[in-house]
Amino acid sequence: MFKKILCVDDDPVTLMILKMTMNKCNFTSIVETVADGTEAVLYYEELLQNPSIEAPELIFLDLNMPQMSGWAFLDIFIERFQKHFPETKVIILSSSIDPEDIRKSLVMRCVKEFISKPINTTTLQRLKSEMTLD
Repeated sequence: MFKKILCVDDDPVTLMILKMTMNKCNFTSIVETVADGTEAVLYYEELLQNPSIEAPELIFLDLNMPQMSGWAFLDIFIERFQKHFPETKVIILSSSIDPEDIRKSLVMRCVKEFISKPINTTTLQRLKSEMTLD
């Protein structure tokens, strides 16, 4: 089980389904959510200011969001935050079926997988068993 997960997605229905699915398979103790990349950047800036707050072990990241895309957040995360949180892994959770999105995401070291929405308990169980063994 993961201690803390951050979900970055502008769709409240997706966030609700993701939380319910995580609860169903005992995936994490804490699920935090933000609505876009801008909020995710602010979230990580707050973590830097408050070292006593535990960072998420895993980020579920949507790519297509209105204010700041997942791509823009990933660029900032890699440039500014990854050195402070090197253990944080990213799972792209997107409705995109563009092969270029998949290819681009998988060359980034912090991105561990590209998953198409919606996520299910089988996928979460697999992730839990594979990623907690690392």
